[in-house]
Amino acid sequence: MLGYIRTDSPELRLRDGECYRAIYCGLCRQMGKCTGQCSRLSLSYDFAFLAAFRMSLTNEKMELQKKRCFVHPLKKQNMAIESPSLAYCADASAILTYHKCRDDVDDEKGFKKLRALVASGFFSRAYRRAKRRHPILDSTVSSLLQELRAYEKDTTAPPSADAPAAIFGNLMASVLSEGLEGVEARIAKTFGRAIGHWIYLIDAADDYRDDLKSGSFNPFVRLFGAEMTEENAQSVALSLKRYLADAENAFLLIDNFPTPEIREILCNILYLGLPKVADRVLQKAWKGETDENEKPL
Repeated sequence: MLGYIRTDSPELRLRDGECYRAIYCGLCRQMGKCTGQCSRLSLSYDFAFLAAFRMSLTNEKMELQKKRCFVHPLKKQNMAIESPSLAYCADASAILTYHKCRDDVDDEKGFKKLRALVASGFFSRAYRRAKRRHPILDSTVSSLLQELRAYEKDTTAPPSADAPAAIFGNLMASVLSEGLEGVEARIAKTFGRAIGHWIYLIDAADDYRDDLKSGSFNPFVRLFGAEMTEENAQSVALSLKRYLADAENAFLLIDNFPTPEIREILCNILYLGLPKVADRVLQKAWKGETDENEKPL
């Protein structure tokens, strides 16, 4: 369900892009240390974004070092060195990846089900390591995904996109606020809840046409039926803008940032990257149009 957190690359300054890649590479290295080498296959910019946000909330100083890795063995790359935010996001990634695989095992059929079963076994060791350090987060994620699965299978539930999105919003609020207290926890929960709503709705819009063909659950298929009209697409766009505005308002409550670059990265994603993703996805859902040339950072 993740994969929609993207920068607007043309508007990202060179030094900001280098900083973001350093966080990404540092997270990759941290995943290898915390949850094992196999877990690095689930690396994504989504959790680099979460790491940058957690660093901002706690004003955690980021240190860079040039290191080699198996992807770039000849040339050293700038990497964010080991930190509490990177370690936490490595564990959170392992927990979410494993539960997503188990969720797919229950929901998918045929090859997709087999692929999810193999993947869940592949990531099980990383998951067990992360679960030992964060049992409460694991329990919360598992419980909320079960609640979401139950809602999606309930054919008697009134058609709604906000109801399942709220469950995923609570999940993201838990992921972002784990281990934080006071004002930091409140900001993280508000931001996470809004971003979770946005992610769920954008994922549902992105899968609308595929789910229409396959018969898989999709809240917009229940709401709009076999054709998403321009009016439908506009109503979804308004909901996405509302939740994104809630996330932006929570973001504005952060007083200090570890570096100016991290602030610019987060601003680029929230104010430019995510709106562009929403526009592209809704064009696909409404008209079936996609931009094959668009590449995420």
